[in-house]
Amino acid sequence: MLQLTEWATSGPLTLSSAQRHVLETRFEAVVRATGKGDEVTVRPGGVVGSVSVGGVPIVVRPKIPIDRVLFMTAYAADPFRWEENWSAIAGVDDLEDGMAALFVAACRRTLQRGLLRSYRTIDADLPMVKGRVRWNVQARRRAPLPVASRFQVHDDDITENRILREALAVLRHSRLTDPALAAGVDRLWRSLEHVRPLRDPLPDLDTITWTRQNEHYRQVLGLARVVLENSMVDLAGGTVGTVGFTLRLHDIFERFVRTALREAVALSETEFPNSWRGRGLSLAESGQVPLVPDLGVRVGGQWRFVGDVKYKRDAGPSHEADLYQLLAYATATGLPEATLVYAQGPHTPITHDVRHSGERLHLRHLDLLVPPLAVLRQVGGIARESVRV
Repeated sequence: MLQLTEWATSGPLTLSSAQRHVLETRFEAVVRATGKGDEVTVRPGGVVGSVSVGGVPIVVRPKIPIDRVLFMTAYAADPFRWEENWSAIAGVDDLEDGMAALFVAACRRTLQRGLLRSYRTIDADLPMVKGRVRWNVQARRRAPLPVASRFQVHDDDITENRILREALAVLRHSRLTDPALAAGVDRLWRSLEHVRPLRDPLPDLDTITWTRQNEHYRQVLGLARVVLENSMVDLAGGTVGTVGFTLRLHDIFERFVRTALREAVALSETEFPNSWRGRGLSLAESGQVPLVPDLGVRVGGQWRFVGDVKYKRDAGPSHEADLYQLLAYATATGLPEATLVYAQGPHTPITHDVRHSGERLHLRHLDLLVPPLAVLRQVGGIARESVRV
């Protein structure tokens, strides 16, 4: 096993070409020659997890405890029920086991009342009329049978359950070290294996509309997205074998901060959306120089808050580019202030007053080593101070 830590430079290593490729492409690592034969040093980026290369696991661990990574993942999926999952992941020291435990706990709770059932439309050729005849198809046929029919059924073979099936299929082939956890995945699989597979479940997940009927699936499908987005799957010989699972910590941290701020000020996803991409914010009056802040609140057409998130330590003078970016957001939105949230840094809040223009740039830092409720209190403090609605 090759074990590394995010953003930490390793000692001298000898890598195969396949290992180097995975480190550079999957873990965003910088590989440098030492000048001594084939030896190199490796500095992974902000991607953690494990990938098996030729049967040898490459493991990149986060600097913060793994259960804190899983807490942020669970909270972003459902800020109301994350505590119900905490007992399943507290103290977990393996990312794949922890993600599987989180998903299994959410899945069990969601399915305890049974699989969701709903109506779906089926087009089929039948020996008799059922439902409505698809005349645009039937009229082109010489023979009266079969009949091109369209009808509805009410069953559990629906998109929500099919997505859960695909996430469980991935976890069944993961490198789980806990036999009890693997058995739990298999039990859930048996309850869902009868539904039709989905070739590409993520686009289907984006099409789901939340209603009172399926709202209780929201958390587990959010976790299914994490499993499906971050698994490396090897398709060979008709079988599926997961060769790795990784998480990009900047994405996890950004989603967590956004969700926690949104909940702290009781705003909707319309007022505080998950992304400002393609929404017309630009630095130039001409509409050029588009900007995409990580955090932004607009109520009634008026900007109320803008900010950015950085999963890194605030090292002070070396991060001027972060401040320039933040100033651009304040300028483009016409707000007198903007807030930058770092994953680590001084406990004392920092505010920079910009010369001539008067904008105030607030730097705030979260301590992710403290218990989850304490982290949420820190975010609540930032919300009360910066988000004015």
